[in-house]
This record gives sequence, C-alpha cells and structure tokens, in this order.
Amino acid sequence: MDFELFKQIINECSEYGPRSFSLHLFGEPLLYPNIIEAIEYIKSKNRRNTVLLTTNGTLLNKFVKRILAVGTDRIIWSYRKNNFNSESLDALKKIGLIRLLIEETPKEEFEKWSKFPRVEIKHLHNYGGQIDTTKWGLENNKEMDRYPCYHLWLAPAIRWNGDITICCNDASGREVIGSYLLGNSLSNYWKSGVLTKMRQGHLKGEYKGLCTNCNVWKTYPDMFFSFQQKPNHVATPSSF
Repeated sequence: MDFELFKQIINECSEYGPRSFSLHLFGEPLLYPNIIEAIEYIKSKNRRNTVLLTTNGTLLNKFVKRILAVGTDRIIWSYRKNNFNSESLDALKKIGLIRLLIEETPKEEFEKWSKFPRVEIKHLHNYGGQIDTTKWGLENNKEMDRYPCYHLWLAPAIRWNGDITICCNDASGREVIGSYLLGNSLSNYWKSGVLTKMRQGHLKGEYKGLCTNCNVWKTYPDMFFSFQQKPNHVATPSSF
C-alpha cells in the first residue's frame, strides 16, 4: 500500500477513538517496506490504538527488535517451520500467539509449541467458499447451524490499492464495495446501503454472495447470543 494512502486511512480511523489495526490482509506484513513506520504512525495517532501482526515468521528474526520497540501489541505466528533466535522466541512468549492448524501442522509440533503461554488450535477455513476444505475431511456448511458473521459489523478490510471489501476473507476482491481514494470516507462505505442490506440478510438467516458457502463464521464466537435460542434461526436487532 502506498504509505500516503495508509496514513489517510489511519487519520480517518483515529477520528473515531482507539481502534485495533490488523496489518496482514492477504499478505506477509513483514514484507511491507514501511511496516515499522506504519506501526509507529498508528501509535502516534492514539496511544490506545492496538496493532496486530499475523506472520509466517520467516522474517521475524530480522524485525523482532524493531517490532517490540515500536509497541506492537500482538504477534500471531501461523505455524511454519522456522529457526527462531532467542529474541524471537522471547517475543513470542511475551506478546505472541501461536496458531496451529490441525490439518497442516505436523503432530510432533503440537507438543513442542503447546508449552507457550498462548496457543490457538484451529481448523482450516475456506476463504468465503473459495477453497475446497473437504479435501482435508472437513464438512461443508450446514445452513441451519449458521449465525450472523461478526465481520460485517466489526471488521472492515482495505486492500493494498485502497479497495474496501466486506471482510478479510475476500481474497479475490469479489465483494469490493468502494475505493478509498482522496476525499472519500471509510465511514460512508461502512454505513452504505450495500452493507446494511447484507447485515439485514444475515439477521434473517440469508447468506448471499461471498457469504453463501463461507465457513469462516464457524471460527469465531456467535455475538448474537439470543440468535442461537431461536428455532427458526432468525436474529433480531435486539440481538446485538
């Protein structure tokens, strides 16, 4: 992402109070030439802003000192065989979360990394139905098990070129709802008729477009608690 565009986005977001920024959309954040400056800028706009990096760890040894120095709040390391130095291991123990994917992590690695303070064990998901996870023995969606996905309410995603998409699982840009160009507002897009209609659909148990075959919702808790109690699986605005 162009760094000036990045700063425009952070400037607007800072108008709404402290926010959490996840700098890993469809890519490896430690490959971004301005990654340290980006974290510094986020922190400079509001000291209560938090920064999350999800990384495969390949470049962690190179960046770990600077990542800690600029105040990164959380590193999620998605397991990939690496030779971490002592500083990287200490950083993972201090602010890291180890993510182990059941279908991809070698069995012997589970015991090795399970000793860390924070470990997350997850199944693969299908990125909006774009990956066939049945190859790993995972079930397809069961429509009646579904509940509204939190992404539409809490997690706007902006691609490297300024395109705004409905969530961080739209890897191919199928659900782009606008472009963050000079003078445009993320807030306007977030309150747009397109997203409002999608939210209303989720509350009615209707999942269209990228959401039709997506199973990412299963990997997050249901924030619509009363929704689970309804036999017809229809949520109401009071649910949130």
